[in-house]
Amino acid sequence: MTVRGIYSRTLRTSGANAGYLLILGAAVFIPLGLIDSLANQIAEIDISEIEGLSDLAAVGLVAALFGQALTSLLGEVFYAGAVALALAGGVEAKPSSLTTVARRLAYWRLIGVDIVFVTVTALGFVALILPGIVLFTWFALAGPVVELEGAGVKAAFVRSRRLVKGHFWTVLLILLPITLASEALSAATIDGFHQLIPSPLVSDWLGEALANILLSPPYAVAAVLMTLQLSRETS
Repeated sequence: MTVRGIYSRTLRTSGANAGYLLILGAAVFIPLGLIDSLANQIAEIDISEIEGLSDLAAVGLVAALFGQALTSLLGEVFYAGAVALALAGGVEAKPSSLTTVARRLAYWRLIGVDIVFVTVTALGFVALILPGIVLFTWFALAGPVVELEGAGVKAAFVRSRRLVKGHFWTVLLILLPITLASEALSAATIDGFHQLIPSPLVSDWLGEALANILLSPPYAVAAVLMTLQLSRETS
C-alpha cells in the first residue's frame, strides 16, 4: 500500500461513482449542515455575556459551543461508513443501491464511532497537537470497519488501530492532506455563500452542506480502500 497508489485508486473510484457519492453525501450532510449552522448561530453569542444569562441559558450556550466543535467533523466517519457499505462488494463491483444502504446501515454504531472519534481527536489536539494527529491516524478507519466487518464501537477502534499498525505514515500522509484541503476549501465555500446570501443561518447551512457533499468523497473512498486492502493483508 503506497500513498501514490491509494490516491490514484481514490481518484478513479470517486470519478466512476461520482453521482452516487454526491447523492449519498447530500443525504448525510444536508441535515448535519443545518445542525452545524444552528450551533454556529448560538455560539456567536459573546462569551462575556454568559454572566448575564440564566443558568439554563449558560448551559445551552456551552452545549452549543461543544456542538459547533463536534459537528465540524461529525459526519466524516459516518459518511465513510456509508461509503464502505456501498463499496463492500469491491471497488470494481456496482455499488449497493441507496435504498439498500439506507436499510442496512448501522446508524447507531456509526454515530457512536463518529462522536467518540471526534471527541478523542479534539481532546488530543487540545492537549498537544501531536497526540491529536496520532489519534486521528490510529482511529481513522473505524467507520469503514463498522460496516465492512460488523464491528461494535469499541471493537472498531481496536481494529482500526491494529490495521494502521505498521502503516501509520502511509495512512497519515493520505488522510491528513485530504482533511486539511477539505477544511480550507470548505471555509472558502462558506465565505462565498456569505457574500451571496444575507441570512447567516442559510448561508452557513448551504455552504457547509455543499462543501461537505463535494469534498467528503475523497476522504471516505481513501479510508475505505485502505481498510479493504489492510483487512485482506491481515486476514
